[in-house]
Amino acid sequence: MNLEKRVEEFKKKARALGLKVTPQRIAVYRAIASRHDHPSAEELYEELKGKIEGISLTTVYRTLSSLETVGLVQRVPTLKDKVRYDARVEPHSHFICMKCGRIYDIDVIPQVNRKEIESVGEPVSCTAICHGICKECRSEEV
Repeated sequence: MNLEKRVEEFKKKARALGLKVTPQRIAVYRAIASRHDHPSAEELYEELKGKIEGISLTTVYRTLSSLETVGLVQRVPTLKDKVRYDARVEPHSHFICMKCGRIYDIDVIPQVNRKEIESVGEPVSCTAICHGICKECRSEEV
């Protein structure tokens, strides 16, 4: 789906979830949906400042938090301090390079032992996070 269709879908879903569709929310969503590097709030703010009136780092953080709460973006756990975000919310997993920190989407859905998970609680979603060294970093080592 192209970016404009994704933004239109975002607007429809946000309204259906009772979320106001503000210029700042659209700008943050458009910025995150246009990228594949799983940006942090700070990176999104740097991209948007000067382009969007009334945007601040606090606005970006609040926007990401509200979009995450309603399931329109997801947080990607990392080994480093920065929280990263992904506009791709359908089930998929991630590969995180332990050297450069890049995050790659992978279309792997883990097989899980549902009985074991249900012995702990009711699962909402399951993903795999693979940590390793990406091809680019590996080739630099040679």
